Amino acid sequence: MEILDLTLSLEKGRRSRGLVLISNMPDIRSGRRDDFMSGFFYLKGQNYLFRIWDKDVFEIVNEFGPGIYIAELVGADYNGPYLTVKSIDVYSGTEVTRDDFLGGIPRDELERKLATVRAGLNQLGATETCWELVEHILADPRLEDRFMIEGAAIRHHDNVFGGLANHTIKMLNILKALLENNPPLRASADLLIFSIFMHDIGKVFEYRDLNMGEFWYANHRVRGIEFLAAHKNVIIEQYNESFYRQVQSVISGHHGLYGDRPTTVAATIVHYIDMLESQTTEIIREQNNTPGDRIRHPDFGFLYDIPLAEE
Repeated sequence: MEILDLTLSLEKGRRSRGLVLISNMPDIRSGRRDDFMSGFFYLKGQNYLFRIWDKDVFEIVNEFGPGIYIAELVGADYNGPYLTVKSIDVYSGTEVTRDDFLGGIPRDELERKLATVRAGLNQLGATETCWELVEHILADPRLEDRFMIEGAAIRHHDNVFGGLANHTIKMLNILKALLENNPPLRASADLLIFSIFMHDIGKVFEYRDLNMGEFWYANHRVRGIEFLAAHKNVIIEQYNESFYRQVQSVISGHHGLYGDRPTTVAATIVHYIDMLESQTTEIIREQNNTPGDRIRHPDFGFLYDIPLAEE
């Protein structure tokens, strides 16, 4: 039994049967006639929406929860493509494991990209003090060296091993462009660089190997501020208390309207960078993941595709 190519399976009317991974517990929703199950299959950083209309079928998932299943699927489309699950059963074999479904970015690739953007930022106001502080904090044993390993999300952008670091590096590249275009910002290069590294640091605690962590309900903004507090003295020694408080404001306010609103210019800039990076990554992934020549955007409806290069 092979792992299904779910992009092919999404083709409307296409029938397929094979192995799928449900990495998070799906939802039970109320339909016009009866309850149904809605969730996502996960494969190599992609999430594929599925629905199970038959109660006898979705009760199997309800009973056994996340894991590997043998599923019979039919591609469907209503306000966007999804997979109808006709039958499903627990995979009891040992040849295929959860790791076979997971994607990742090699550490040496991440380190190479980080070195490149670091060199560029050094020409735009970044100091060794900043980089040494970043390295000191990322070496904290509580992180278990997982900043370079954990994903940036479970269902959304960069939800692969190494995704958190990759998201951070891409944000630093956007910051580099902003510093080039806005020279006055270079006086705050260290603050913005350090804040970008710290803005999602709490995800190391919120997530665990692309799953929710034990105390997921204390979100990454709360856990990030808590983590940073242990380094308060060293940050103030290198900079000052205003720098430390500004970084706190970025961690708490980088989600913009969703959560605590930004209270500083730094938090607002990092929020804009975060949104641009994550939403661009998400929309490209959605296009690569959707058959046909259009995708459905939650805010703008159907969008016609843009030409993309092969990865």
